[in-house]
Amino acid sequence: MKRALVLTVSIGGGHNATSRAIKEYSENFRDDYQVEIVDILEYIRPVLSKIAGKGYEINAKTFPEVYGWLYELNNSTEGKLTKNNLSLFYTKLKELIEKFQPDYIICVHPVSIGNIIKTRKKFGYQYKIVVLVTDYDYHSSWIHEEADIFIVSSNYMKFRMMDDGIPIEKIKVTGIPTSLDNNKITLKDEARRILELKDKTTILAMGGSFGAGKFKRLMDVIGESDLDIQMVFIAGKNKRTKRILEKHMKEFDKDFRVVGYTDQVSLYMDASDFLITKPGGLTISEALIKNIPIIINNPIPGQEEENAIYLLNKGIAVRLNKDNEISALLKDLINDPIRINNMKEMQKHYSKPNASEDLFNVLDTFETQ
Repeated sequence: MKRALVLTVSIGGGHNATSRAIKEYSENFRDDYQVEIVDILEYIRPVLSKIAGKGYEINAKTFPEVYGWLYELNNSTEGKLTKNNLSLFYTKLKELIEKFQPDYIICVHPVSIGNIIKTRKKFGYQYKIVVLVTDYDYHSSWIHEEADIFIVSSNYMKFRMMDDGIPIEKIKVTGIPTSLDNNKITLKDEARRILELKDKTTILAMGGSFGAGKFKRLMDVIGESDLDIQMVFIAGKNKRTKRILEKHMKEFDKDFRVVGYTDQVSLYMDASDFLITKPGGLTISEALIKNIPIIINNPIPGQEEENAIYLLNKGIAVRLNKDNEISALLKDLINDPIRINNMKEMQKHYSKPNASEDLFNVLDTFETQ
């Protein structure tokens, strides 16, 4: 039995969801592995996890330019702010490693990488360190030459890492692991029947956890347009956003639906013709597998902006620059099937539906070295 410890943080939702996808795959297909997920900040000191999670949410939502500035500052200093911020907690890291005895440590956030390397060196541990980058570009804090393997989502990232001095044999392009449910494809007509949606052009809007303002503006523009479509807004765990939107949608004679936290996101993607979303790494990976045209909306400066640039350069997505342009953009896309087909073909080319399987295959290679 091989043991893999996945170190995550509760900053945004993507890191934890990626971690769960890895564990889910192992439990269903790789019974020769035991996978344990640990929120490293929560484990070391719970208050750190709360501060980091709430700080990200407040800065990204209220002061995105400040968040972007801090991101670039850390990037320009080769990630020193992130790489060195756990150096006082060797005792807790040693305790965790002694308890679980991992063969592999998979880091899905850069905050833990440097200190896991230092802990291995200080105490003579033999575990392999796997860096799994959960975006479509990367920050310098992900780069640690002493890590054993880097898991990335694209050849572009591989070539960038090579330019940053990482040997090609250490870089594996497998993609970001997504849930087994996301990899199931339900035909559009069937998905709409299950969800009790009408059989008409359907727009799915995600990202409601960041507040009602953006969704409300989109609802205004679509509600006042002559578009004959239906639109689903997923507010996630933000109950206030859900209440505001449910009240606001009554002002329009349109097929609007507001959904709170749901385990049917995969099905809603299957039922939809377009996805309006912030470009988080995991959400984009899920959308590529679903082969749903992506409209990028309101990326946070930093990693989401870099994700957006990558997607636009590859012809995978389009960008909504101003909320009041959504009606015109949708009309343009709906009436341009060649463009839509091209986007969908590019998505097929860059999607990684076997990311979890390929990750475990990479881990297996350590056994043969």
